[in-house]
Amino acid sequence: MAAVTDDFVNKCEIKQNDTLGRFVVARCNLRAGETLLLESPIVVLPQMGDRRCSKCFKLTESFCRKCRLLALCEDCEDHDVRNCQRLSELELSEDQLAVLQGKEHTEVQAALKCLLLREHQETQPLYEEMTQMEAHLAARKGTDIWKTYQEHAFAPLENGGVLKQLRGGADEELVQGLLGILDINAFEIRAPEPGGSIRGLYRRAALFSHSCMPNLQTAIDDERRIKVFSNRFIAAGEILYNCYTNVLLGTEERRQILREGKCFDCTCPRCQDPTELGTHMSSFICSHCSCRGGYIVRQRETGTWQCLLNPEHSLKQEFVSNMLERAKEEIFHARDDIYRLELLLAKLTRLLHGNHFLMLDIKQNIASILRQILQNITHRPNKKVYERKIRLCQEILLVLKVIAPGVSRLKSIALYELANTQAELARKLFSEQEQSSRDLVVELEQVEVMLRESLRMLLFEPLATPEGQLSRTMLRELKELQDDIKTVRKSNDDVGNQ
Repeated sequence: MAAVTDDFVNKCEIKQNDTLGRFVVARCNLRAGETLLLESPIVVLPQMGDRRCSKCFKLTESFCRKCRLLALCEDCEDHDVRNCQRLSELELSEDQLAVLQGKEHTEVQAALKCLLLREHQETQPLYEEMTQMEAHLAARKGTDIWKTYQEHAFAPLENGGVLKQLRGGADEELVQGLLGILDINAFEIRAPEPGGSIRGLYRRAALFSHSCMPNLQTAIDDERRIKVFSNRFIAAGEILYNCYTNVLLGTEERRQILREGKCFDCTCPRCQDPTELGTHMSSFICSHCSCRGGYIVRQRETGTWQCLLNPEHSLKQEFVSNMLERAKEEIFHARDDIYRLELLLAKLTRLLHGNHFLMLDIKQNIASILRQILQNITHRPNKKVYERKIRLCQEILLVLKVIAPGVSRLKSIALYELANTQAELARKLFSEQEQSSRDLVVELEQVEVMLRESLRMLLFEPLATPEGQLSRTMLRELKELQDDIKTVRKSNDDVGNQ
């Protein structure tokens, strides 16, 4: 566990200041896609509120029959031998075990696994490195998360008699600190079941500072190793930034997540710009302005919502908050229903900029449903279905090119969806004799350019990830596309020579 490649040592330098704390800069110039770090986690844990098997990380309510403290599903016979042995040595009553295994005390597992790093000579250095990470204890004291951990982690461990039997003991501040370190520094990892997630703590990857316009990309493979690579050219001396949140959210949503979960306010260029670099991902339509450009944005200095063309036109914060909450609720209830989503999109067009993050969410949902329709041959979709998906992909890509420049997983997949749909439409029109073979070649050549660009970005992903597997599929599809182009060209040449 926690193996680190020499790339980090050779290409990165750790520094410290009062603003960022510990951060990392590039030792040398880095080309786009260059690997900076390959690292295994110190510890892998469930998300808050989940209880998962200590070996396979499937959801479970069962415990190891030997140590009786760490979760173990019925499919797994054992887990970490050292941890199991150490916990088996603890003298606990049945009543104490019942408290520690309580369904509501899921955070006991996370705290225990962190404390166990201190119990073994081999893992003590990892524990020491972990405790050097930021926990923001002072900012978290008295908050809801502090109270939750006090009730569902520290109290059961203390009352259950575990803490006093561990090496050096442990008080509440230590337990809260370890859980705080996880909240602040852990990375989300895909869980065994579709759509689920777990989290991993990485000793070096956690050092990279945050920006909503990062110059780094991260990917975690099926063995939970993290790969960190540059998404553009980076000059020696530049600070290296990862993004801790979803770039497809609006500024206030991103900042709230960072403030509550990571205990800091982001001051990156995108967060400082009311128009979000001209994308208007948080902008409202000004109902008073009939001309183009009448958008209401949140002014960073005052926090007020004002029109860019006429500051007297404004919205109250209460209206903005209520309207966005209602829209989110409507999107939730319309999910998977393309007709309701299209109606909602049309309704919100009168209120929100077309690039607003909620509009993009709806567009992504519609595009996803259209993909399923186009993949089902029994639906026999007409030309308008293809054209609708193409238009949605183009609109999403225009935003991604601004907020995710350089190598981008999101941009690569959106471009792949666009290329695939354009190719399918071109073949359909040709087969129905609505397009000539020469037009087909032109269309497929444009698709080839898009597919190559999409593949170029995705090839940096580790093979043992869904994106890495997709890149292999794309390679095959690119070869098939090139063969199709050659075949149609040859047919055209043969016709021309007759």
